[in-house]
Amino acid sequence: MLLCAGLGTRLRPLTNEHPKPLVPLLGRPIAAYALDRLASVGVRSVVANTFHLGQQVPPALAPFIDQRGMSLECVHETTLLGTGGGIRNALPLLGRDPFVVFNGDVLAAPDIARALALHHASGARMTMILREDPAADALGAIEVTDDGRVVRILGEGPIHDRPTRKCMFTGVYVLSADIREDLPDNGCIVRHSLRRWLARGDRVSAIVDDNPWFDLGTIPSYASVTFGLLDGSIDFPSEFAAPTRSRVGAATVAAGARIGAYCDVGDGAVVDGEGALQRVIAWPGARVTAPAEGVIVTTGGARVAIG
Repeated sequence: MLLCAGLGTRLRPLTNEHPKPLVPLLGRPIAAYALDRLASVGVRSVVANTFHLGQQVPPALAPFIDQRGMSLECVHETTLLGTGGGIRNALPLLGRDPFVVFNGDVLAAPDIARALALHHASGARMTMILREDPAADALGAIEVTDDGRVVRILGEGPIHDRPTRKCMFTGVYVLSADIREDLPDNGCIVRHSLRRWLARGDRVSAIVDDNPWFDLGTIPSYASVTFGLLDGSIDFPSEFAAPTRSRVGAATVAAGARIGAYCDVGDGAVVDGEGALQRVIAWPGARVTAPAEGVIVTTGGARVAIG
């Protein structure tokens, strides 16, 4: 299941034009990178929940779904249901086998195969993919034992008699299919369902994964990840790292305009004027007048300072 129903409030005004999973990242929707990972472990059927600008999701993801031989079904929420409620609402489409849940608005390359293997071996209700983070205590730690059992969340639960690792949740996990009655009609799966499972002693498993994970939830983080992919400083499975530190799609660039360092210019964009672009992200179909520096220009014409 691909979670695509959030509002993306921290990324406004970019998300005034697209739901966050469809925000362009080097010419592809953010969610297309999640589809890469799901396809790599043999996923062929994808269910996505939608809410804000949800009508955009099926046509935007269709080319990437088709390229991977996948199918996509979307469940539109008329009221935002949260992660737990969204999954409960989509369960009739998810079958009877364990399924993977992937946040559609993060850039991550988690070891899903290892999580699936542990899930089957441990008989868990849920198997979380966690990451190390020195700020875990402040941000909401998930505590896991060396044998992969989650014992405490968000500072709640009894102190375990064995050492634990304090980690952060990546938003990628495996769920058993028989969890409907433990999911809220509306609400968060971690704060509602996970608490319930731990309180009654149900097995919740986790792997701690050191593969790349990036939050794209703010303008600075979105820009930073874009530029890091362009120059290769971000270690992520990608064909986009370029010595020029810029990417220009099928765009129209005026003779007097120059694409400088750290620019991503999307298909159909028009760059006119005279001078250089530096640290500019121009979405597909955007119009940018050179010179320009440190700005995101959307298809609809919004200009957002990167800072």
